[in-house]
Amino acid sequence: MDLSQVIGSSVLSPMRFVWLLSSLLLTACSTVPQQTAEQEPVVSSAPSAETEDINEAVPSLPLTADLTYLILTAEIAKQRGDVFGAADLYERAAEIIDSPKLASRATEIANLTRDGNRINKALNRWSDVDPDDANIYFLRVPFLLIQGQYQAVPAAVNKALSLEPEKKDFFLSRLTENMGKLVRADDALAIMAELDAVKQQDPEALYQYARLAAHYQRDDLALSLLDQTLAIQKDHSDALILKAKMWHQSGKSDAAIALLKPAAEKDDTSTALRFTYGQLLGETDDIDGAQAVFEALYADYPYEADVIFSLGIISIGQQDFDRARTLFNRLFTVGDPKQQASYFLGVTEKEAGNITEALSWFDAVPENNPRYQAAQTHYVTLLADNGALPKARLHLAELRAASPEKAVQYYLFESSLLQERQQQHTAYELLTEALSEHPDNIDLLYGRAMAAETMDRIDLLEQDLRHILTLEPEHAQTLNALGYTLTDRTDRHQEALVLINQALAISPNDPFYLDSLGWAYYRLGDLEKATQYLRQAVDIQNDPEFLAHLGEVIWQQGKQREAQKVWQQGLELDEDNELLHDTMKRFGL
Repeated sequence: MDLSQVIGSSVLSPMRFVWLLSSLLLTACSTVPQQTAEQEPVVSSAPSAETEDINEAVPSLPLTADLTYLILTAEIAKQRGDVFGAADLYERAAEIIDSPKLASRATEIANLTRDGNRINKALNRWSDVDPDDANIYFLRVPFLLIQGQYQAVPAAVNKALSLEPEKKDFFLSRLTENMGKLVRADDALAIMAELDAVKQQDPEALYQYARLAAHYQRDDLALSLLDQTLAIQKDHSDALILKAKMWHQSGKSDAAIALLKPAAEKDDTSTALRFTYGQLLGETDDIDGAQAVFEALYADYPYEADVIFSLGIISIGQQDFDRARTLFNRLFTVGDPKQQASYFLGVTEKEAGNITEALSWFDAVPENNPRYQAAQTHYVTLLADNGALPKARLHLAELRAASPEKAVQYYLFESSLLQERQQQHTAYELLTEALSEHPDNIDLLYGRAMAAETMDRIDLLEQDLRHILTLEPEHAQTLNALGYTLTDRTDRHQEALVLINQALAISPNDPFYLDSLGWAYYRLGDLEKATQYLRQAVDIQNDPEFLAHLGEVIWQQGKQREAQKVWQQGLELDEDNELLHDTMKRFGL
């Protein structure tokens, strides 16, 4: 266990292949990419509170005294953060004169309030004075969606596209993003099907339709629409990328790479497609191929942060730590927009064995960084692994004091750290201290019960687990843990069966609970039922400990060769699994 597991942040794990753990992993095809907040119509330059700048904010207006007062006061209110007051003043100003510029500015300010009534009123006024502005119709769409007026959306989008067809890509992209957030699958897809651009087989419209279908995990529809898009425009970069990602996710990685390769090798292909191609090669462990793609991108875009980052990740994986340092330091030069350089310089130094430098870099990751918890995991673990456990514990105490809302998670992490270093009694005492501060916390009670088990104090384990069940009688994990412990460490097998079956009633087909049930029947001497449930557990999840149990039961049935095959299967999954080795040793292997 580490801080990332108990707090929910990802950590760069030991180097099977560092690529898989970078923040640049291929995103799930089921997700419509997130954009910035709702686009507001850009109708003027940045407003100024100074009188002489009013004409710059709303050009070419005959500024009467009343109009000047309203606009000036509105802009001052906006600068002071009073967007509602500013919106009301602009609404009054827009009624005085038929000005598209003023009406659009009033809509822009109303949009800041996120008040549907204000926004709709501003849009209506804008429509009165300038009915041929496409932005008016498109800005209505989110509110039609929120109000459930789905039948009106296609007409609004069609009108906007007819007025400004050059904005087609932008309008359609924002439409799919809005619907992906606000509308159920069937309704959203029905809206897309009614768009004139879709009916006319416009490739961009078909692609956005496919993108939305993929978001809702309607993969068959999405792939069909992508095929239609590519039949019309075979070099549609975004369609190729989405199709390749979907194939990759469904296990067709070779086909995905083959799909992108011809386009990626063209001189005029998009940077996004080349980047995705490089990612796919990295995902499929073709490190040399991925490096070649990103080296070429780096030559073309030496200031592109994502390209620099990708090469840095590859360099760590290849243990080229000098190159990794150079690249991650270069991230600082280009601005490090995703704030990743410090963390990955820490990873680089850790992998290179430079503990002091690694600690310094991990310590430099700020608290508001998304990798902060991962950095703390590395920092504390490095201290503990290098003879500074007291300092590691002091650091965790400081973290608890600084972030009391995360205190429970930090206590659990420290307990895990201590138990991994065979300090079970200290871990138990720490969790007792934690429970004095957070009484009846189920996570702490469960953690203390597991610490008691490592101390062979089954009485204390049972005490804490039964306390959890008084707080939450259907806590399936606790029911299973208590049942398994009773059957594995005591002779209370019938009692254990009741508890484990209760857990399975709450969470049917959970492989861990099935393993416990099989083990309980084994301890009762019912080898047939034991085999039945243990095989079910293994069929659901090929876990080394399940295989250790299954092999033991099969051995006891006189099927020694089959048992050895089962154990060997477990060793292939985890050659250092302690339970497997202990089990085989008991049977003379």
